Amino acid sequence: MQELVIIGTGQQAKVLEYNIKCQGKYRIAGYFDVDETKWGRTLRGSPIFEGYSDLDSAFLEKFTREKGIKCFAIALGNMKLRKVLFTFFNLQNWKSADIIHPNAIVSANAHLGDGVLVEAGCLITPNPWIGSNVVINTGTQVNHDNYIEDHVFLASGIVLSGGVTIGENTLVDDGVIVTLGKKIGKNCIIGAGSVVTKDIPDNVIAYGNPCKIVRDNKV
Repeated sequence: MQELVIIGTGQQAKVLEYNIKCQGKYRIAGYFDVDETKWGRTLRGSPIFEGYSDLDSAFLEKFTREKGIKCFAIALGNMKLRKVLFTFFNLQNWKSADIIHPNAIVSANAHLGDGVLVEAGCLITPNPWIGSNVVINTGTQVNHDNYIEDHVFLASGIVLSGGVTIGENTLVDDGVIVTLGKKIGKNCIIGAGSVVTKDIPDNVIAYGNPCKIVRDNKV
């Protein structure tokens, strides 16, 4: 198995770890975390490596020389921070792992970018385009001809009907339904349980049934 490092040790790390172990493709070499009080400890049997700080290229160069590991997976829910870290690690020539739970159904015709997490019970039907650093949580449906840009977080139990577009850096919360052909812009937050029946522009927070803009989402 290829070794990888999980970035982050919080609740999202538990979810990511579970999916990695179920997939059976990667072995968890350990964790990076900026909290110095955690350095040198173990988390569920894997070490939390000492010395890590965000955007520290010197640390990564030294770590790579000593450990020979250049594969990572991000265990953070904050999409803005995920984007920054994903971009940084890729610039350091680290590879972002695709983690796909074996109980997820993913069409052979689906395009998946780098660093995509697809959890148990998800359904990805033919011909969607899914960008890099995208999280697709438990039981979510991504239907035909969807276009999901980079750095999108899809929470649990979402239904994206056919021809849906979601812009980068957007969070779609639990149980949202997006109806046929609708577009959600960049840097948006769509509240849990919403039903999106009209296009949502960039940089807003929206929720409800039908989903309506509540306020701006400051970038």
